[in-house]
Amino acid sequence: MFGGAFPEIAFILFIAFLLFGPKKLPEIARTLGKGLGELRRASNELKFSLEEEIKNLDRLPGEPSRLKPKVWPQRSRTHPQRTRTVILRTKN
Repeated sequence: MFGGAFPEIAFILFIAFLLFGPKKLPEIARTLGKGLGELRRASNELKFSLEEEIKNLDRLPGEPSRLKPKVWPQRSRTHPQRTRTVILRTKN
């Protein structure tokens, strides 16, 4: 399943356990997980915007847009009291 990478991963986890200890290691893992999740969301958003721009370039200059914006507020995960407006473009 891991293709021989399991011993290397186990060794890295063992060194991290020795360096940071059992109390700090879950906090570090949680922070890394949140950071990777934010990175994934940002890359998906960039990919979506690039695909939309490519679709817009493919349209003829006089052709009306086939996309209709949908707007609704979305709560921020880091600041629940704040909201931001999210605009998604969907086909009619």
